[in-house]
Amino acid sequence: MSQSFQLKPASYSLAKEFNVQVDPRAVITGYEPGHHAVPPKDDGYVFNRGRLRDMLAFWEAGLIGLKLQGDPSTGKSSLPEQFHARLNWPLYKVSCTPTTEAYQLLGQLVPGLDGRLAWTDGPVLRAAREGSSVLLDEGNVMEPGQATSMNLLLDGYCITIPETGEIVTPKPGFRVFWTENPVDSRLVVAGRNVQDAPFEDRWMVMSVDYLPADEEIRVVKNALLKVGTDPNKAELTAKLVVGVANQTRQAYRNRDKVIVSPMSTRSAIRWAKLIRRFQNVKAEEGGPTIYALRRGVSMSPEQRDAVEEYTRAAVGTAP
Repeated sequence: MSQSFQLKPASYSLAKEFNVQVDPRAVITGYEPGHHAVPPKDDGYVFNRGRLRDMLAFWEAGLIGLKLQGDPSTGKSSLPEQFHARLNWPLYKVSCTPTTEAYQLLGQLVPGLDGRLAWTDGPVLRAAREGSSVLLDEGNVMEPGQATSMNLLLDGYCITIPETGEIVTPKPGFRVFWTENPVDSRLVVAGRNVQDAPFEDRWMVMSVDYLPADEEIRVVKNALLKVGTDPNKAELTAKLVVGVANQTRQAYRNRDKVIVSPMSTRSAIRWAKLIRRFQNVKAEEGGPTIYALRRGVSMSPEQRDAVEEYTRAAVGTAP
């Protein structure tokens, strides 16, 4: 059995932790600080109201499984991460692969220093014992037969460890988060599997799209402020990169043959930071904005040319 940690309940202000306009007396239950699996808090993170509403509904309803679906880099993983960070709630994270097997999630017998085999929990079973959470990132790359190993736990039932005979009952507070890119996405997202119907039936489903422009601008601006950018320059840069990012996304959704992938918030932040770092790049090298774009965002040559045109139009003829 994995080493246990005593989780002690604590109350947190909804208004303060999530920056929402609610009754200042409204609280949500979390845990006291100290657990190593609590994600680090990003003070610049912006909780979209719709996303937070769905998350709170899932949380307060006492459901166990939440599936977050959407195109790559829309914030599917960061939402549960930052939600847990505000509550000091442990969140074990698993980066799933086509070779992820049930034993890697639930546990296995491993030899100790004395040569004897002893049971070690996997992240899903560890979270079930503690009453904490686990995030299975890119879950639908797993083979369906391996994913169904979690069915009983997703229903809140106990499971028996065959190797030891121990019966494990999930503690209240146990939750599983599953992120996936749709199998029918236009993006080149290889190896996604359709899971079987009984498994799919065990999840609340949440669609995650890109943030509205004003919220994404706040996210990019906050990232720039954290690295010491002047507030006015941070605002202008954030508006520029988000505007170009949204133009790229719209072209992608309109099935522009040149735009084969949308620009993520992650890429927009990286581009914005590099613009500030490359302020001294000369016009003959593209100027700071184009120079940073070429290094901050991975694109095909054809898409890069198109996005550079969007960028030049946004900033005018000045580099």
